[in-house]
Amino acid sequence: MRSFLGRAGIAAAALVALLPGTAHAAVAVPAVTTSRLYPKSDAVFANPGRGFFTYTETHLYPDDSGYVPLDAGELAAARAGEGRSLVFRIFYLEKYRNTDTISRADMELIRADFTAARAAGVKMVLRFAYTADDDLDVKPDRAVKHVAQLGKMITANADVVSAVQAGFVGRWGEWYYTSNFTRTDWQDRRRVLAALLAATPATVPIQVRTPQIKRRLAPSATRVGIHDDCFLAGTDDYGTYTGDDREWLAAQGATTLVGGETCDPSARSGWANASAEMAAYHWTYLNPSFHEGVLNSWGQAGRDEAARKLGYRIRLLKAIMPVSAKVGTKTSVQLILVNEGFAAPVQNRPVRLVMSSGTRNQNVVLPTDLRTWTPGQAIILKADFYVPTTPGTYPLSVNLPDPVAKLATTPAYSIRLANEGVWDETTGRNSLGVSLVVTR
Repeated sequence: MRSFLGRAGIAAAALVALLPGTAHAAVAVPAVTTSRLYPKSDAVFANPGRGFFTYTETHLYPDDSGYVPLDAGELAAARAGEGRSLVFRIFYLEKYRNTDTISRADMELIRADFTAARAAGVKMVLRFAYTADDDLDVKPDRAVKHVAQLGKMITANADVVSAVQAGFVGRWGEWYYTSNFTRTDWQDRRRVLAALLAATPATVPIQVRTPQIKRRLAPSATRVGIHDDCFLAGTDDYGTYTGDDREWLAAQGATTLVGGETCDPSARSGWANASAEMAAYHWTYLNPSFHEGVLNSWGQAGRDEAARKLGYRIRLLKAIMPVSAKVGTKTSVQLILVNEGFAAPVQNRPVRLVMSSGTRNQNVVLPTDLRTWTPGQAIILKADFYVPTTPGTYPLSVNLPDPVAKLATTPAYSIRLANEGVWDETTGRNSLGVSLVVTR
């Protein structure tokens, strides 16, 4: 009797499992996972908002000469061939030293440069100044009016702006040799900086020339960084540092934007000291064309290392991910990465696991904030998710797209991981080298 009832019970259970509407009673088969390590790449390549930049300048002279527009083709070639994702652009406004309003025609010239940068897949570090040859800048009221006008242009094109240097004051816009701003009265300088902060989006960093300027005028403004344009010169970068400025700058967060250029060889401008200071102060970008005496002293190995480490350099160490699962079941992914650069990314952006099959894509957001990815620290990302509901084979990849919608699908604005054989320049994704097979 017990044997008969046992066989009947088994048969009944099998029948229930096959009846419509009873599939929920079945136990889900867990996904099969795998673990993979990823080889390091030492290649020099472009990544958004960091590295050596392409230097450019242009002039708006009173006789309407001097303007040299950006060439999208040249910028794209520098990005592809030399790994330069940034273009430094200084606009000299000589024509407007005696005029409050920048003409519509000249604003259109400036607007076209943003369009060229976007077409080339690069971003810009901007500065506006009135002179490269003397101290003839403008009075504070006029500077503030120009800031308001140009701020609208910057806001409309913020997707391709990595930073704006404070500019407007003094020769080269470096806040020193000036005929209209005294060195002892900081209120007029404060007006210019405050106007620039107010006229541009909070997502755009503003850089001032020295730590003392920030410490005096914007000590708690996290978006205000430093551009050191005499890096490694003399004992104090030719007046860039005073007192305890070095200790103060080293204590700032790794997302405080620091960049600039060298300007003169010195006893401390060799590669050993240069690399130590770029690491200590979290340098993100540098001029590769000036000063040649300093840069040549680093040798090719030093220049290559700088090209790799300026800003962030994210390497994937390990991934634990599913390779087979039933439709609709829940599984998980874990990525372990490290930042081998000098600084954390200044801008946050999404991190997504992408499962693609033909035209079908399913994205899984990996919760994180890239601004916390400080150099040398392990970055561990985890997410639980449901596998696709359509059977198929889904290659897995990681995408770190630009946070602005108009650039999110442009591969040039996605972050490339520092690993061999993972980057797909046609999609802007980093392949994990594994496919998820989904079955019924």
